[in-house]
Amino acid sequence: MNVWQKPACLALVSLALLCGCGDNSETGNPASDGSVKVPPTDSAPPTDGNAGTDDSTTDGTSNAEAEHGRRGDKPLFDGWPTPTLALVLTGQQRGYIEPCGCTEGQSGGISRRASLIRELKEKKWPVTGFDLGGTVRRSRRQSQIKFETMLAAMNDMGYRGVGIAPHELRFGPLYLLSQNVPNDDDPEAVVSFLGANVVLLEAPDLGTPIHSRVVEVAGQKIGVTSIIGRSAADEAFPGGPPQDISLIDAAKSLEPVVEEFTKQQTSLNVLLAYANINESKELAKKFPAFHVIVSAGGPEDPDGKPLQFGKSMLLTVGQKGKHAGVVGFYPDDAESPLRFQLVELEKDRFKDDMKMVDHMRFYQDRLKQEELVTAELPIKHDSGAEFVGAKACAECHETAYAIWKKTKHAIAFESLKRARKGDPEYGITRIYDAECLACHVTGWNPKQVLRYETGFVNGEFATTDADKMRSKLLQGQQCESCHGPGSQHIAMIEDGDIEAAGKSVRVTLKQAEEKTCVQCHDLDNSPHYDFKEYWRRVKHEGTD
Repeated sequence: MNVWQKPACLALVSLALLCGCGDNSETGNPASDGSVKVPPTDSAPPTDGNAGTDDSTTDGTSNAEAEHGRRGDKPLFDGWPTPTLALVLTGQQRGYIEPCGCTEGQSGGISRRASLIRELKEKKWPVTGFDLGGTVRRSRRQSQIKFETMLAAMNDMGYRGVGIAPHELRFGPLYLLSQNVPNDDDPEAVVSFLGANVVLLEAPDLGTPIHSRVVEVAGQKIGVTSIIGRSAADEAFPGGPPQDISLIDAAKSLEPVVEEFTKQQTSLNVLLAYANINESKELAKKFPAFHVIVSAGGPEDPDGKPLQFGKSMLLTVGQKGKHAGVVGFYPDDAESPLRFQLVELEKDRFKDDMKMVDHMRFYQDRLKQEELVTAELPIKHDSGAEFVGAKACAECHETAYAIWKKTKHAIAFESLKRARKGDPEYGITRIYDAECLACHVTGWNPKQVLRYETGFVNGEFATTDADKMRSKLLQGQQCESCHGPGSQHIAMIEDGDIEAAGKSVRVTLKQAEEKTCVQCHDLDNSPHYDFKEYWRRVKHEGTD
């Protein structure tokens, strides 16, 4: 039996819940193992007690004590009976296809996610996956290759749908059409592009994205769809979307989708809402037919506490691919048809999946083959000066140079060639990855991930004698990464203008702490960074 189709039973359960929970109807039901059991109710939608900003979170609005699976402290899904099916829910990856290798202990990555899914399948759980969208951060060629890698990886993991969010829309309709390729051998085994309120090229029936999809898993029909909320659309396209992209009202677009799900007698309906929390709450109230609503917004590391709106469970899965949400579906359990656990994808718990390692190797190979470190036009440095390399600095600053040579900054480029500390050697170099190079060589803008005109370029791709020389002189994080390009400084010294020369490259400790070092030592790439401690390791003063 399917509890969604037993109104008499639901009414009794609803009455019991109302008696036991008082006025707080935005709740989950904590199971004995700490994961969230979500009972169905027929109670009226709750009042919105968390109205406000676009980044409203679920923290403090639910009584559920969800287990946030991490640190290997206890088995995942402890106490869960085998579900009829399990959903793996992710989103807002924003280009973080793997953890940065510069610091140990970081969570996330497609390899660990695949390991989680493999573990579920080894438990004999029927599994499928859906992604909210927001897979990439930029719209450059490297981001396209990354998107294609993620699609291939999700297909191997058994995903069957990804929402088309503003990040994907920036690629443009023609590119998206080129990537929505059917699988002739197995038409059902494809990661569909979903977007109920997205219209490309003024053609609503174009087929990319599709408005919704019905997937059958373990004899259960799952209806899934996706929308882009007004807040996300306005943020991505302040002046409105391009002419070849139309975004219609989200609520209006969902009405025919719900009708289709009703017609097909789906057992479980999922809404991927690329919207802020408050917008997603309104959709949960307006469309109780959706049993699971995955919302954008919220914190990067959520608390794992879903909200319940009648039969609907609203949840967030964090950002940057550090977590995956798992929903267990028990259609014959009138008390708790849904269970949810947010799983942190950490190194201590999940090992590498070799198929994902192959995807990462192929990704890096494509970056090399397309010479993408030179694909973007280089930018001018604000100073107008050129990079000259640390050896030129050493002619006057011998002591500082000697100190630098002993630091990890000096071997930053070499570190991209070898296996990450504590990881197996898979032979995957990252010296052709602009997103890595930007903080491992000299003459790049780390935040924009763009090369300065006279910055480092890989020797294989150098087309001029000057660039070939720079490929040797500018490896690693050198003096000019912090002090700026040195050509004008040297010219001032040669002209005898010593005071001006000093001012041109001077960086105070305050400037270094607040502006310079954090360009690379940010929370994503260097979460344990402490300026005073790190400065102690590289401290250098004076000219000799």
